[in-house]
Amino acid sequence: MMEQPPLEVFGTWQHAYEEDANGIAVYRPAGNSFASFQDREEIEIRQDGTFSRLVPRRSEAPAIIKGEWEQTKDQVIHVSYESPGLAPQQLEIIESKPDLLRVRKV
Repeated sequence: MMEQPPLEVFGTWQHAYEEDANGIAVYRPAGNSFASFQDREEIEIRQDGTFSRLVPRRSEAPAIIKGEWEQTKDQVIHVSYESPGLAPQQLEIIESKPDLLRVRKV
């Protein structure tokens, strides 16, 4: 059985970009009271191995990009997207708590 990331990683997260530092992206649980949450990227990491990214676009509905993730090594998940032309990503989980997710693209 493939190792799973910590349970706190799973859920829907909004990018709290004003907290980003040193190449580490900070996400907070979706539904947090951000002033302009509609302008924020959202990611959803599900235990069934699916992944989705919601990308805000001006004056249009957000783009929803679907994909899958798998844990490739300790604290690193590999995300591959269904859309052709979108490069896969490796995300290193730096910290995960119920109210905080910090990741670095590796």
